Parts: sequence; C-alpha cells; structure tokens
Amino acid sequence: MDLVTVGSYSSQPEAFLAKNLLEAEGIAAFLSEEYAGEMLHLNNEIKLTVPSDRAEQAREILAGAERHELARDAAAEGKKNAADEPAD
Repeated sequence: MDLVTVGSYSSQPEAFLAKNLLEAEGIAAFLSEEYAGEMLHLNNEIKLTVPSDRAEQAREILAGAERHELARDAAAEGKKNAADEPAD
C-alpha cells in the first residue's frame, strides 16, 4: 500500500484530531514516527498519511474541517467586536 502525506502538524493533539476525523470517515490514517519527538520536546512535524487512492478525499475532508474552524473563529471574533461597540 502506497501512503501519501495529506497533512503535517506541529502538535500531537492536532495530529490525532485530524487522524480521528479521517478514520471516522472510513479512511485509514497513519501518523509518522516523528510524533515521538514531541514527547521528547523536539520540534518535529507530525505527518499524517493515508493510502494514495484515498488522498484526494482525505484532503477534502481536512480542508472542510479547516474552513469550518475558520468560520467559527470569524463568527466568534464578530460577536466579540459587536460586544465591544458602544451603544448609540
């Protein structure tokens, strides 16, 4: 089975979240051995790989999750800004 990297992460929780998201969608996902570096406090990227025939689908799922996260962050920022506006 050929594996393709579909993401890289700087933190272990973020990498595991992405892995779990893909697995929930039925895509086998694997994290690189480099995540051991984080436990040793080294600055390694954690690579997320999937079978090559599922890479495009995996990237779409991850991109959708990121868009959702960005939209949620923007909405929260908008609410905060609205609350900071002086009342007329």
